[in-house]
Amino acid sequence: MKQSVVEFLELAVAYIIIFFILHEWLVPIMQLTNTGGFQFFLVFIGLALVLSLFQVHPLLSGLVKFGYITWFIAYIYNDHPVLSSETLPFLLSEWKWNMTAILSGDFGQVSDAFRTVLFLILIWMLIYLIHHWVSVKKNIFYFFGMTVFFIATLDTFSDYDGKAAIVKVVVLGLIMTGVLFVKRLWLQADATSNIVEKWKVIIPMLVSVLLVSTVAFYLPKTGPTWADPVPFIKGVTGQVGNGIGQKTVGYGEDDSQLGGPFQGDDTLVFTATSRDRHYWRVETKDTYTTKGWIVSEEGMNEVPYESGMPIRTSLQVGSPEDERQAQLEMDVPLPFLIQTYGFISVSAQDSALFVQNEQTEKVLIKQYNGESLSLANYSLSYSEPLYSMEQLQMSYTSTLETLDASFDRFLQLPDELPIRVRDLAMAIIQDKSTVYDQIKAVENYFKTNGFRYDKTEAAIPAENQDYVDQFLFDTKVGYCDNFSTSMVVLLRSVGIPARWVKGFAPGQPGPMSDGMREYQVTNDNAHSWVEAYIPGAGWMEFEPTIGFTGNVNIDYDLPLDTPEQDEVIEPEQKPEQPQQQEAQEAQNRSTLSLDAIWTWLKKLTYVWVGLLILLMIIAITLFFQRKKWIPKMHVRAYRKKAADWSSFDSSYHVLLKQLARIGLRKRDGETLRAFAERVDAALETDEMQKLTAVYEQHVYGNEVQEIDFVELKESWEYLINRTIS
Repeated sequence: MKQSVVEFLELAVAYIIIFFILHEWLVPIMQLTNTGGFQFFLVFIGLALVLSLFQVHPLLSGLVKFGYITWFIAYIYNDHPVLSSETLPFLLSEWKWNMTAILSGDFGQVSDAFRTVLFLILIWMLIYLIHHWVSVKKNIFYFFGMTVFFIATLDTFSDYDGKAAIVKVVVLGLIMTGVLFVKRLWLQADATSNIVEKWKVIIPMLVSVLLVSTVAFYLPKTGPTWADPVPFIKGVTGQVGNGIGQKTVGYGEDDSQLGGPFQGDDTLVFTATSRDRHYWRVETKDTYTTKGWIVSEEGMNEVPYESGMPIRTSLQVGSPEDERQAQLEMDVPLPFLIQTYGFISVSAQDSALFVQNEQTEKVLIKQYNGESLSLANYSLSYSEPLYSMEQLQMSYTSTLETLDASFDRFLQLPDELPIRVRDLAMAIIQDKSTVYDQIKAVENYFKTNGFRYDKTEAAIPAENQDYVDQFLFDTKVGYCDNFSTSMVVLLRSVGIPARWVKGFAPGQPGPMSDGMREYQVTNDNAHSWVEAYIPGAGWMEFEPTIGFTGNVNIDYDLPLDTPEQDEVIEPEQKPEQPQQQEAQEAQNRSTLSLDAIWTWLKKLTYVWVGLLILLMIIAITLFFQRKKWIPKMHVRAYRKKAADWSSFDSSYHVLLKQLARIGLRKRDGETLRAFAERVDAALETDEMQKLTAVYEQHVYGNEVQEIDFVELKESWEYLINRTIS
């Protein structure tokens, strides 16, 4: 059937919108696969749409598309000109090679040229389907939904940023869906192709979509309601790691590139039940690279332990009389052991082998055949160490010279480290005479010199920039990795052995029962801190990150007659609720952000005016169109009701009200039968008389036993539709 000019223009506009939507399909594919020739793919999409628009004969259309694909392959992949004598042998060679690979089942040997052909054929088929949806079904909703899902999935699980693409696709898709819906209604009503009447319906829809989209674009956006699923999925599958750029918080293996903001994730990792608050230790790293941390290549043994056997570490352990238990229930399977300070041994119901790397002190959980294993729960035995303040105050800097060569790896610093980092370290500890006092001076430096804790504003160092130098002198904004790495580097700069520790902060404390408190540890609690070596006391934990409080136990056993008595030393208290300061800061930020949003909204008077005008337009439209949308609502409602006398009676009164709306009111003194004859004459039917006859029988008690209520419902619905038309 030949198209009219109006139908051709409508289809052309639809295809232009489809072209821009397919453009948003193509962009992430090109970016993520690092594929060139983007403009050639766009030309093929445009060519296929134009051929469909002009309804070119399928044979001729196929030849044109096949010719373009052939030219595409020859132009991109052949080293010779397209019209040279080398083109045909090249194409035949490609065909033979790829057919051989496919028939032999060796799909990995398929060439890039053949993969491009398959992709172009896929686009060909997709456009054919779109042509069918647009020109025959008059419904593009499935393609629209698939496009949004496709872009949203890539935006969530890849490096592609699809925020702008989703906005464009949603706006274009809503316009396209609305236009096709009007077209479909027009065909169902068998109305004449009056372009003016169509645009009376289409223009309000377009204005509504554009106005709502504009308002939505400029209004402030709240954060995500659901937690990001990527960290949980990576945690379950063991695909953990960090990279440059926007990251998600959680425990990762790769720390070679630190820096940059990250997103929060409150996925529960494990639940611990213990009498004491713990920093949950996993591993240490010893080599700083100017960008992050790696493990030195020095050979260290892996020592296996069975359940219940004492596991030796470099850390201090408390007295046997103070030995306690901590129960861990894992919500995310982890192939390594979560340790406490003062850790002694681990007990598990499942048969497992615990393999300790003596270099990092990370304990892997394995089966006896060597395969990795994740335990659902286990119990840790520990006795927290108690450090003597008297002994710590005797750790004079001269004792560092007595350390053997095994501590050299904890003094490693890159040659590229800026000299001003070392100068700063010397300035911080210049008036401190003991190792412990020097360590505490560095730890406290971050609390009084303008540093700020922030997860979203942490910078990424440039290619020739040192990670620590940038934080100490340029930004002074970061999170635990910035503070802990900087403290380790500063301590090493003055000759104090230090190492970087990874694990989890104590977590959210819960209720206490029988002296045992439950702690819920999430991905948000993934943390890093510092361990420094003090001669005579051993390795000791320190917490430089603002908003966090360490967990070390110190016995303030200084003699009363010593000069130190004049200086009151405040014991380090264990907070009842860890990270209370951080929680308060978060609350303040939330309050401030809400106030800022409200202030911003009050300034946008044009937005409120626009919303008010939109509401008025909607209200006026609904009022003048009430003769059409109210009966439609009644039709939908009565379709769901049972066909009986009760529904028939109420539906008859609804019909009388609808007739009154269109000017057919029952006159005073007029019988129902006479009114029904007048209605049928006006609407050119005889259905009203049928309904009225049954209604009179029902009202006056002359009910007929055999009533076809389904037929009556159809007659009623027909009359309702007649009043609308």
